[in-house]
Amino acid sequence: MLKVDKLTIQRDAQSFCWDFQLAEGELLAVVGQSGVGKSTLISALLGFQLPSSGDLSWHGQPLTQLSVAQRPFGVLFQQDNIFEHLSVYQNIAFGLQTHGKLNAVEKQQLLSAAERFNLSSLLKKRASDLSGGEQQRVALARVFLQNKPILLLDEPFSSLDPSLREEGMGWVQDMRKEQNSAVILVTHHLSEIEHKVSAVLHGHSADSWLFTRLC
Repeated sequence: MLKVDKLTIQRDAQSFCWDFQLAEGELLAVVGQSGVGKSTLISALLGFQLPSSGDLSWHGQPLTQLSVAQRPFGVLFQQDNIFEHLSVYQNIAFGLQTHGKLNAVEKQQLLSAAERFNLSSLLKKRASDLSGGEQQRVALARVFLQNKPILLLDEPFSSLDPSLREEGMGWVQDMRKEQNSAVILVTHHLSEIEHKVSAVLHGHSADSWLFTRLC
């Protein structure tokens, strides 16, 4: 269980505060107007911004004192999810390690992930030569290999057309079910995914958030 207990971030004159819980396998949609702190929430969970008060824990383990790398989160942002100067193969490999060569087992894991996300024929291509949808599949394959228990998605499909957004969410749903991951998704397209969502966190202002469980 991820517990976010009155987690508060101070930024300039604003105070952002969140309070909710999320279990394994659940999907939380984060919605609200620009400026209420949707992306700030993602930064706070990752540890990019330190809280002034409140608690954050996963299965009872406090997370606020852990480094970004030690936290149980995989993440996809709206952009800059891949290294465009590297090949598809090299990008996916970062899901297994950040330096050195892959061993035989890791190579097979990478090839299996590439096949899963329909990337096998693209492994030698530079990431900069891919379409937007292909680039997001590369990023998803990398996150899939990381196999983190919680997946943070900060509008990763917002720049894609509706059919590609639906495809992207299909991949996320498959990952969620297979790995039993908890998913936190920042979105402006709640109507497209409402039937898949376990709960909604609606930001009305920086310090006023409503958590609603749907199932």
